[in-house]
Amino acid sequence: MSTANPAAARQAGITATAFARGVWGTTLPFPSPLAYSFGYLVAVDRGVIAVDLGWNSDESWEAFQLGLKRAGAGLDSLLGVLVTHVHPDHYGLADRVQKHTDAWIAMHPGELPHVVRDEASIRGRVEDMTVWLTRCGVPTHVLDEIHSEEAELTSGFASVSPDILLGDGDKVPGTGGSLVALHTPGHTPGHLCFHDTERNLVFTGDHVLPRVTPNVSRRPGYGDDPLSDYSRSLERLRVASDALVLPGHEWAFDTLEPRLQFLQEHQDERGREVEAVVASGATTVWEVTQALKWARPFEQLASRGRRQAIGETHAHLYRLRNEGRLAVDSEVPERWSRNADGMPRRETA
Repeated sequence: MSTANPAAARQAGITATAFARGVWGTTLPFPSPLAYSFGYLVAVDRGVIAVDLGWNSDESWEAFQLGLKRAGAGLDSLLGVLVTHVHPDHYGLADRVQKHTDAWIAMHPGELPHVVRDEASIRGRVEDMTVWLTRCGVPTHVLDEIHSEEAELTSGFASVSPDILLGDGDKVPGTGGSLVALHTPGHTPGHLCFHDTERNLVFTGDHVLPRVTPNVSRRPGYGDDPLSDYSRSLERLRVASDALVLPGHEWAFDTLEPRLQFLQEHQDERGREVEAVVASGATTVWEVTQALKWARPFEQLASRGRRQAIGETHAHLYRLRNEGRLAVDSEVPERWSRNADGMPRRETA
């Protein structure tokens, strides 16, 4: 089966692409180097169900409605929305959908703490991030830059709570049991993929992308060892190893098995790099992050990119600690070293 590149489709002016019988994808623009997220529409008996909603902007909202039209549907045909995770490029339009439709919204319970409902939620998010980044040894001037960009991001957050909570293996309402939720934590604690067993498709959100390696960060509310969660989640997706993959960004592809293998190997190799940097004398998360190689020089990354790099580094450090390869003290900022006794540590820091 051939792959389809939604970026090329968008450049050609096509904002909705048919991937299979009764399944369409729509490019939903948002302000990022990735340029768009990919939302999907799945035909069911009484209408359509959406998989993910784009960034909260007029442009994205118009693209979503045009996608519905190209699929032969409209807002009055939208029965429900499946949410892979609540990052604003996947959930931003939820407020508008709630206002203009009667569609239900479904997500995993693990995403509930990350729905930004009001100003108090925003303040709590910033406060938690400040404590975390300070513990990572991030300098004050960088903290200010990150917080400024985070404040801008809040315009993309949706405040809607879900109507339905889905767990691993749950069948999606209204699909006759053919669409199944797969819990795939790592990128976020409650990330879901959706396996269409009838059409042999899998919607992967940000869990698996064809080119970019998804960001897996240790940050407030994301657990002690999100990288180990992510590794197990890659294995969970092997149930759909021969399916056509419809991801949240980039393009569709039909080579899931080798991609899963690559992502596992990539995480292991990155862990070895992190361990080597600590062995060379870097002690804080900030120092380790700066010493690692990134897609572009670290100092050239935007504030959001720096925050993601710090979170990814922190995730690798804690995975290595839990494997007994590194040790960390309880100071602020925390300091990392080779583990003398090699015994795993799994207490939550």
